[in-house]
Amino acid sequence: MHQHFPYRCISIVVIFSLSILGWLGATAQAQESGSLKGVAVFEGEGMLFQLEDQNAYFVGGYVGVMVVGNDKEALNAATMVCPATMEINLETLVQSGHGRCVLTDKDDNKVYAKWTCSGTPTHCKGAFTFTGGTGKFEGIWGINEFFVKTDVLAFQQTGEPGLVKRAAAGEAVWPEITYQLPSK
Repeated sequence: MHQHFPYRCISIVVIFSLSILGWLGATAQAQESGSLKGVAVFEGEGMLFQLEDQNAYFVGGYVGVMVVGNDKEALNAATMVCPATMEINLETLVQSGHGRCVLTDKDDNKVYAKWTCSGTPTHCKGAFTFTGGTGKFEGIWGINEFFVKTDVLAFQQTGEPGLVKRAAAGEAVWPEITYQLPSK
């Protein structure tokens, strides 16, 4: 099995998704709609399956914390959890993936999102879509572009042919996060 899997792209997708949700939620607290910038740092773990000679499939998840604007933003320091899957061409190192995210603020209000991403192991770009929320984020929606950068921390053979366990860390960036909330 190749030891140079594009783990960075896989983690990147998850990170971006989480970060976008955090920013949207934070801005949503004070307005009907808004625009923010955000960053999230994360760690991930999962399994990488080699499907054919040139293709691999990652299934795993990421957890992290988002940083939004200042200490007063609703989702600043919110926790995020993002299950993810990625398909990787081991010859070209092109990857694509998708997943979901749940962002939770200090008062247990949640923002839900889904994401897609494509790119290379060092740069994955895609769409992060808010699909709903609870409490003060109920009804939130918006579609935003995000970028993810991931570094593989470790990987180990599992003893099963074509299966590798991996751990990664990275960051996601939303240059501009826009959202809307229903009028109350």
